[in-house]
Amino acid sequence: MPAPFRRPASLSPTAQDQLPGDPDPALSTDLAHRSAEALLAGVRGSAEPEVVERVVSLARTEGLEDLAALWSASPAGTLPGALWRLYAVHTWVQRDSDEALRRYAAGSRTVPGLRYLAGLSEPPDVASVRATLDEILRGAFTGDLAVALGRAGAVMMLIAYGTAHLADDQHDPAVQQDLTSQASRLLATGEELVAAARLAAAGELS
Repeated sequence: MPAPFRRPASLSPTAQDQLPGDPDPALSTDLAHRSAEALLAGVRGSAEPEVVERVVSLARTEGLEDLAALWSASPAGTLPGALWRLYAVHTWVQRDSDEALRRYAAGSRTVPGLRYLAGLSEPPDVASVRATLDEILRGAFTGDLAVALGRAGAVMMLIAYGTAHLADDQHDPAVQQDLTSQASRLLATGEELVAAARLAAAGELS
């Protein structure tokens, strides 16, 4: 495996002010693709379990904002865009496991096929939700990327449906509107992950 990635030192505000304008979009796109490809290839080329675990915990140890700077502007149908959404979903579910479980449970009866694709234990609990998201993220690098993206998309779509059901139960219009907006965003993320899974299965995610 190539030498381990080292997090670059942060620039001071003074140094940032001296930079010549915004980054070239073409260079940013190239960096996003090359970093995503290198990360995926590096893990798949290593048999070291600790390497895999470092990648699974990358957002926690290096900071989700660093991944956002690299990948968040990438379209969902690209490798960096798909990995960004996968890490963002993983981070949110791990951080707010109780709330994710509550919403998943509320939506899990909506589309049984999605529940089977997500692959959570029945009935799910917080520990299994966390373990499943770890398994999905790990599988993206060590197994079938398309399957991992599809499972993550199924989880998010069920959470979105659950969020919409919870919105319907609210009597406060402001809370109802907020949950409805959240459901729309969560559903969009889930659908993007499922679409990315199809591209990955066809060998067209790059």
